[in-house]
Amino acid sequence: MISCDSPRFLSFIPAAPTKASLLFDMIVSASSLQGISWLEAAGAVHAENQALRFVSDLAGLPEGAGGCFVAGGSAGNLSALAVAREAAAARHRATPDRWRVAVSEQTHSSVANTLRMLGCAPFDVATDDARMTGATLAAALDAHPDADSVCAVVATAGTTNAGIVDDISGIAEVCRTRGLWLHVDGAYGAAALLAPSARHLFDGVEHADSLVVDPHKWLYAPFDCAALVYREPHLRARCTRRRPPTST
Repeated sequence: MISCDSPRFLSFIPAAPTKASLLFDMIVSASSLQGISWLEAAGAVHAENQALRFVSDLAGLPEGAGGCFVAGGSAGNLSALAVAREAAAARHRATPDRWRVAVSEQTHSSVANTLRMLGCAPFDVATDDARMTGATLAAALDAHPDADSVCAVVATAGTTNAGIVDDISGIAEVCRTRGLWLHVDGAYGAAALLAPSARHLFDGVEHADSLVVDPHKWLYAPFDCAALVYREPHLRARCTRRRPPTST
């Protein structure tokens, strides 16, 4: 085995955990903490909320934004799009036979898996120089006879192959106009929000309804660590409540 943070590891996306993060990871593991409730692990939950507040402020999300940490960007995408689907169902009196989620050929493969698990279909949007833009999204929606079945859009903030960032600002404008959920998959690249030289590439991320960032990639945390943030966390709580059984 070769550790992913070894200089000899040249595949995929390396992690680069600091010695401090590895030490703290060991302490947390040895402490048998279960950070699912304030009662059991108030200190851990408080620290988690502080870290999520840092991510939210970095993206320019409102004061009420919040979320949780999950095991990787794939789990984050699954959680966010599940909430997006349920939020759309709550807004619409008549729901389609199958919800669709707008994606491009550059969208991470985990999203395709997520859509299969959620029973949703991909709504393919063309790219302009490998970027989904507000214009290409609007054109795809205008051309489709069942555009009302689209409940969410996945904008990529840094593709894993080339680091390409979609036109988040333009996509956000289309989402606001049409009442669509905007999920920003920044698992790979959104840590670049910290770089003044790259911050402009992420203009519009402040309009996201949900955002995923992986601290285990460029924020020096150990595997696996994904920050999942919602603009309105109460929507997530509402979607996790048990629904009454439907008649058959």
